[in-house]
Amino acid sequence: MAMVWEQGELFPRANKADIQTTKKLLRKHPDMKKIVKGLQEREQLTTEEEAIINKWGPTVKNVELAIESIPDSEIRLIMQYRFINCYPRKAAVTKWSSFTDRSLDRKIEEGTEAVAGTLKLLGII
Repeated sequence: MAMVWEQGELFPRANKADIQTTKKLLRKHPDMKKIVKGLQEREQLTTEEEAIINKWGPTVKNVELAIESIPDSEIRLIMQYRFINCYPRKAAVTKWSSFTDRSLDRKIEEGTEAVAGTLKLLGII
């Protein structure tokens, strides 16, 4: 997969398609994480179960790495709460009650763009 970088850009920019793909990954992340963790705790795995661990395990780790790499600490905490700790949007709105719903959504959107940029850099998307 060839990456096109703008001259002078340190990291590649995520485009709209990359951001949409990242949103899907973030929505699926909690379920993928639970399944991978559950399978890893088993002693005996079928071939299909091993394939799921091999396919989803790196994706789960890379999404979490991308979230941990967000430079803005407030946005990083929100993204960790929502997508690594698997809390629903409503819980995040309650926890960060100093923000309006729309402000929190904007912060999640910024975090999603940052995650998309990191995943693009890693060659995941």
